[in-house]
Amino acid sequence: MKRFAILLLLLGLWGCGHKPAPVLSVNEQFKLAKQLYDNHKYRKAQQEFEKLIYTYPGHTIIDTAQFFLAMSQYYQKDYIIAAGEFERLLQSYPQSEYADDAQYQIGMCHYKMSPKYQLDQTETYEALEAFQTFLGNFIGSPLAEEARNRIRELENKLAQKRFMTGMLYLKLADYNPAITYFWTVRDEYPATDWAVQAVYYTGEAYYGLKDYPKALETFRTFAAGFPSHPLASKAAGRIEQILKKNASVAN
Repeated sequence: MKRFAILLLLLGLWGCGHKPAPVLSVNEQFKLAKQLYDNHKYRKAQQEFEKLIYTYPGHTIIDTAQFFLAMSQYYQKDYIIAAGEFERLLQSYPQSEYADDAQYQIGMCHYKMSPKYQLDQTETYEALEAFQTFLGNFIGSPLAEEARNRIRELENKLAQKRFMTGMLYLKLADYNPAITYFWTVRDEYPATDWAVQAVYYTGEAYYGLKDYPKALETFRTFAAGFPSHPLASKAAGRIEQILKKNASVAN
């Protein structure tokens, strides 16, 4: 019993010497979190922004804290979590001054997770959708040109994936699926470099099928549209071969 009383006394003395940390005001808490963020201490900044959000829900500074919380996670490469936090900002504070930045950063989160063209491109499509949504909602944003550049880059990757699949079928002499993939590149990604090459190799696939009228038309289209392209001389050679075949058949 005596030992128990002593233990209680010691615990009481220990408790008196360890007071809980004082709660900072909302401005002090934000200043602390932002200072950590500016010093690239993103894990600690994340914790302090979370503390602010949970301690002062509904305060006018919360949308700003939410944005920097998401950015702290972004810089830690926690892209899935960061994207979710940016989404939360848009859902809870659609009129926030950070709304355009948040939508752009959602695209960047998926962009960062977009793999090489040989792999599954789900994240690439997610990034494209996010950047297109950004341009649809925030066309006047200073980030608009960057979003367009990202879209071009992502579309180029998707075009490359389809083009290389078409080339694989072409090498296997499986010409019909090759034509399908080349036309997909031409129709869906006409502004990419791969679309130009797809025109030429569509002609090669028709040539492989011995569909010489379509091959001739395709090679002529390529030669007329891209006379300075490295493949232009090959297109001219194919045109000459087909015309000779036609002449020999006529004779």
